[in-house]
Amino acid sequence: MQPRFEEYARVVPGIPTETLMAAVRRFPLPETGMVYSPREDDLHAVLDFTPWGEALYADMPYQLGYCAGSNDRAEVLARHGGSAFVQSDTAFDLLLAHRWEDKPHRFRLPANTLVEIYGDTLRSAPLGSGFRVLVILPFATNTEWQDGKTRNAWFLPYDKR
Repeated sequence: MQPRFEEYARVVPGIPTETLMAAVRRFPLPETGMVYSPREDDLHAVLDFTPWGEALYADMPYQLGYCAGSNDRAEVLARHGGSAFVQSDTAFDLLLAHRWEDKPHRFRLPANTLVEIYGDTLRSAPLGSGFRVLVILPFATNTEWQDGKTRNAWFLPYDKR
């Protein structure tokens, strides 16, 4: 992995995600832009992942979602109430940063590699084209909470091309 990557994330070996990735591939790619769903019941129906999901979050509740499409810009960097796990069957880029950094770092995440993005790391949406990314988050992340606010998320505006 690229230099400095370990400051923001780590590769997680040994977690069987093949069945989940097959389910993610069934979601359509939008003709333009990107679609994000923080929780998909179709993914939770893949019951053979339950013990692994519980292991990733130390028996705390989690949710399975996905992001698909094409994206060439980062409008915000976000972090959530815990680590996020991501994987795609194609390589894609992410911008990652600490809150105190002036500029994020661009990292290329390899295909078919589960990555944990640490809970205190700011990150962009996936960058690239034709991606389908499995997203595993703490339960109730990026869902509407009250007064139109997003639950369990913190955003920093960022629009540098």
